[in-house]
Amino acid sequence: MSKELTQKQRTAMAAAQAASTSGLTLSAYCTAQGLKVREVYDAIAALRRSGVLPKAQSARRGKDEFVAVRVVQAPRSSPPRTGMVCRLIHACGLVIECGEWPPAAWLLSLASGYRDAAS
Repeated sequence: MSKELTQKQRTAMAAAQAASTSGLTLSAYCTAQGLKVREVYDAIAALRRSGVLPKAQSARRGKDEFVAVRVVQAPRSSPPRTGMVCRLIHACGLVIECGEWPPAAWLLSLASGYRDAAS
């Protein structure tokens, strides 16, 4: 078996390092760079199987780390707020900052994965 890495494997390793450095997930980094996410993951898996890279550590959270969240509509009698009260950060780096709490229905539509949260 050859010790040299293929171009896809070198690209995958570079993408993994760059994603880690930039604080993005690997899939978000690949999407932003126009790389085929499946090819990158497959190349990394092959490198792990062959022992070039260490086995992946499980990223799953234990039951103690779960935090339940409930989105509710704020009462209308709330005093007006100043400054930012809500910041949403997407894995690809998109940041939405709100000066007041967005409607609960809008937040729920974002969390449920609808393509158009504005409707």
